Amino acid sequence: MTKKELLADGLLLLTALIWGSAFAVVKNTLDSFPPAAIIAMRYAIATAITGVVFRRHLRGLTRGDISRGALVGLLLAAAYIVQTIGLQYTTAGKNAFLTTVYVLLVPFGCRVLFGQRLHRDNYIAAVLMLVGIGLLSLEDEVGGLNVGDALTLLCGALFAAHIISVERCQQRTNVYALIVLQFGFAAVYALLYALLFERGLPMDFNAGSVGGLLYLAVFSTTIAMSLQNIGQSMAPASHSAILLSLESVFGALFSCLLLGEPMTPKILAGFAVIFAALLVCELGPGRNKN
Repeated sequence: MTKKELLADGLLLLTALIWGSAFAVVKNTLDSFPPAAIIAMRYAIATAITGVVFRRHLRGLTRGDISRGALVGLLLAAAYIVQTIGLQYTTAGKNAFLTTVYVLLVPFGCRVLFGQRLHRDNYIAAVLMLVGIGLLSLEDEVGGLNVGDALTLLCGALFAAHIISVERCQQRTNVYALIVLQFGFAAVYALLYALLFERGLPMDFNAGSVGGLLYLAVFSTTIAMSLQNIGQSMAPASHSAILLSLESVFGALFSCLLLGEPMTPKILAGFAVIFAALLVCELGPGRNKN
């Protein structure tokens, strides 16, 4: 592996780690703010921070750059809003598992939409990752497909579209400018949704809720999603999707370490399958061909 590949993997793994550690924060913050309002506020804060940090990259923006930022921001906001609504009608485990369908959709999407050549190990790794995450997420959960599950599958498709669009748009728009633009547009879209559908819902600004919101805005959004975009600029979308899906793994691990949830044989089996997927992803011949 080259230094560039190692750096890309490190950034994407760190992104997944930060996202995985934020599950408890999101849950607690939802007790104080409506879903779209949280998304609007966290991305507004993230836009302000990245706008200052990456301000020199915003000079000379074209209409094309703004259009690409609007597209990526729309997919991002829609994915988070649909995921949150779906969570109200299904279990957290099924929500986490079904969302990661993007691991399968990204390589197929790249192949169908852009004719991107993929090696067999891309598909093997994606399937193994999905099986492993299923073992982690569906512990003792049964039931048919309901409206929440259907919305969560739609969320997974939107996340896949976001990952693919980030890779494609970075080819024509500066990666740092795209970060700021998509954050800004995501905040606007979420605000419009909140004004249309969440008007009048209670919002409780207290030390705990504001602290949680700031954590989500600074760490889960500003830092983690900036790392995601930078990492994706150095790695194919199909490879990035595998590493980003480790969010669910880190979430399960933190639940065991911090919340005292049991480490069952099924969870250990899930970790083993996911580790096998990473080996296929990192060491398979398709890594060099990508």
